[in-house]
Amino acid sequence: MCWIVLSLIAMIPNEADSDPLTWGEIIGADLFVLVSWFAISFAITLIISEIKNRTTNTEIKEFQPMANQSNAIKIGMVILFIITIASLWGALYSITLVNEAIPQHGFDFVKNMWVFWCWLPIPIVSIVLGFKYKKAGYKCKKNIVAGFIIGILLMVYGSFCMFPTFSEDYDKISPYKGIIDAKLPNSGTLEIQDWGTYFDEDKTEYIIINAYYDKEDVKDLVESIENGKNWALSKETKSELKIFIPSQLRSDDDAYFSIYNKTIDEYNVLPDCSGTYEIYTMKYDKSDKHLEIHKFKITYIK
Repeated sequence: MCWIVLSLIAMIPNEADSDPLTWGEIIGADLFVLVSWFAISFAITLIISEIKNRTTNTEIKEFQPMANQSNAIKIGMVILFIITIASLWGALYSITLVNEAIPQHGFDFVKNMWVFWCWLPIPIVSIVLGFKYKKAGYKCKKNIVAGFIIGILLMVYGSFCMFPTFSEDYDKISPYKGIIDAKLPNSGTLEIQDWGTYFDEDKTEYIIINAYYDKEDVKDLVESIENGKNWALSKETKSELKIFIPSQLRSDDDAYFSIYNKTIDEYNVLPDCSGTYEIYTMKYDKSDKHLEIHKFKITYIK
């Protein structure tokens, strides 16, 4: 039920969705999850059944399955093997659903990788039952091997959620508000990356500030940018100013740009003379509600 609710939440549209999930994709994912957990339930039932048989037949030292029970175990272990292999792809797809419900941006995508751990019970059950029934004479080596391989992969991928990211307190955008010259929302997701001299060879002290507003009301922000004298559409940006637009910021025509030269305190103009200048190249993309600031120093030759 929790998975179904999560998948329905993932279908709730928002302005940032460019390719929303369809009912077919949701139903397919839900069916896969239901089949997976059915296999786990089947495996648990086998364990309980064996414990009961051992309890009621204390004089029997070795497990001797009846013919019909033997066939059921063989079929069940084959199904469990298939589900174990498929669980890795199920985990990958579940990341998509979680990202739809809990959007992450930039390097923060690793925060949702914990979802891989939710699929660990499948390979664990495959390993446990594999050893149990292999000892009883069944051919279950493939379940053990698949369980270890898939289990290790799920554990490794899931551990990515503990990796450090560039996330920062949104209040740290305050020093840039005057430079942005637009009305920012009171809250959002902020990411600050300090690349120094390693991001672009002709620019130094390179810092990237990303602000994401996919859950915020950006009406005032968009209006202040559209009506602001310091912002212009990408297609309207002066060609000579593109030397201050990093290649990573090139975009479609619906994005707005603003180039602030802090050294001379001017917007969208070329310096009158050669020298080293501190530049803030800003971009706002309406399609994904993303504000991006590239701050750097560059040597300009007139």
